[in-house]
Amino acid sequence: MKTLKKVVSLLLVAALVFTLGLTAFADSTTPHTITIENPDAGEAHEFTAYQVFAGNYDPNTTALSDVSWGSGVNGVALLEALRTELPDFAGCQSAAEVVKVLADYPSNSEELRAFAAVVDRFTTTPAGSATGDAANDAVINVVGDGYYYVKDTSANLTVDTYSDYILLVEGDVTIEAKDTTGVVSYKKVKDINDSTDPVGGYSDWQDSADYDIGDPVPFQLNGTVAADYDKYDSYKLVFHDKESEGLTFQPDTVRVFVDGVEIFAGFEIVFPNDGCTFDILFEDLKAIPEVEGGSLIQVEYFSILNEDAIIGVPGNPNEMRMEYSNNPTDETTTGFTPWDKVVVFTYEVIVDKVDENGEPLTGAEFQLEKWVIDEEHPEGHWVVVPGEVNGEESSTGDGEIIRINDKIVRTYVDPATGELYYVVLDKPGQAPEPFDVYLKASDVEAISGLVAGGSAIGIQYYRMEGNTLVPDTSAFSYTISSIARKSNAGTTFTWKGVDDGHYRITETVTPPGYNTIEPIEFDIIAEHSIESEDPILISIDGDPFLPTEENMGILHADIENHSGGILPSTGGIGTTLFYVLGGLLVLGAGILLVVKKFSDAN
Repeated sequence: MKTLKKVVSLLLVAALVFTLGLTAFADSTTPHTITIENPDAGEAHEFTAYQVFAGNYDPNTTALSDVSWGSGVNGVALLEALRTELPDFAGCQSAAEVVKVLADYPSNSEELRAFAAVVDRFTTTPAGSATGDAANDAVINVVGDGYYYVKDTSANLTVDTYSDYILLVEGDVTIEAKDTTGVVSYKKVKDINDSTDPVGGYSDWQDSADYDIGDPVPFQLNGTVAADYDKYDSYKLVFHDKESEGLTFQPDTVRVFVDGVEIFAGFEIVFPNDGCTFDILFEDLKAIPEVEGGSLIQVEYFSILNEDAIIGVPGNPNEMRMEYSNNPTDETTTGFTPWDKVVVFTYEVIVDKVDENGEPLTGAEFQLEKWVIDEEHPEGHWVVVPGEVNGEESSTGDGEIIRINDKIVRTYVDPATGELYYVVLDKPGQAPEPFDVYLKASDVEAISGLVAGGSAIGIQYYRMEGNTLVPDTSAFSYTISSIARKSNAGTTFTWKGVDDGHYRITETVTPPGYNTIEPIEFDIIAEHSIESEDPILISIDGDPFLPTEENMGILHADIENHSGGILPSTGGIGTTLFYVLGGLLVLGAGILLVVKKFSDAN
């Protein structure tokens, strides 16, 4: 009996082994290709496939049977993570049971993306990889039916976003990569002609503008949020803005909008040390409920066109690019959009004063005015444009002293004595300081000829103590080795930092012996790029002012004065004319007298 039981047991074991031997194993020999079409990529992408589930595909049921964990994942660890992290898989005990849950998920669903995020952490051996770009598809060769996780394993994407896919592969499969360039950013500026446009009558947003120095210039930053924004648990977005030296950012003017609606929280202004002027940082857009996939984020602000602005061409550029989260499976990585540029132009008007022979003529003064429409003067009024006279600089002759020993000079009048002093600034400050040297103007002028001749001359110098000038007793003299003068009798007049508009130039002082010119009214008309990746100044005219050959943004004209009419000298032809006229008057009087007597006689 015992022997019979042993035989039966052996037969049962044999039967079990035989049964196991008949179990269908997952397909591991059939070759397949996974083709990823990547037509919109800005950069080359590398894609890697990992087999998550192995099995046999049944074309009749369109299902995967004989499911087991694939060769590309750590199945044990993955199952445990799915059971603890995603409630839908809490009761699963095998790969087959996990697939049954997945079968109910729609394609591209949030649930499927959550599953893929867990799978991503437990990938092991790749089934294959390939690289593709805008011109070439990525074709991955794999072996065996099953579900594959295709991951974007590109090293450092800077302008594109990363992609991933969960695919059932039963044959050759082709998928289309999502639009990796869907995230875009661009910068704009508005223009205005304040001689003709109403207050606030700006142009549409465009790529260039022109302004007067001192004007506030409106800018706008634009950036779109990724279409797969809902894949991310957190989403970083940063506008990086780089202004030229001719623009001064005004932080208190910043306004932020989401799809046209202004928001007041969720961002901050940052001043980095990376060459950018400022950043607008959204550490996590998910904290702003108004944002969704495809939203347009806009930032508007003003900058002042300042004294460092470049005149004419190439203008004053302002650039921006956007940094953004670009990998939903690794939210620490970010990409960048390309730099986008706008340009602000400003111009210059130059007058050379000449006589009727075209020779430089001294003694004139001019005033330039612009017709401006503003809030206080909606109908417009004339506004004086600051300018300067460019006299020639020399070390001899007449003119204002501007440097002594190559240091900047300011003037000071002693209120106690009324005497004029030159202040030799130790450093180019805006006002004298206690350690600066004070020299009597009369002493300097007395020895200026000797200095110009090449000799270094010493004179008494003074220091300011409190509000009183006292002779410096620590040394006998201040040695002057050079004097630079600027002639006040300039013939060239310049007005820097003007834009398009209506102007009037008036001669306020006329050289002796010359006729005053009539005021000249003219318009500066400029054309610059409205839409361009590299905006330029196309043309400009200010008749009678014309662009110079060196820089088309500098307008120049000669203004000519003509001599006035001069009375002839005594004893010349003028005297003869007076005699003749006098004789005619006498003769005329005699004729009238004779005619009158004749009339009385009749």
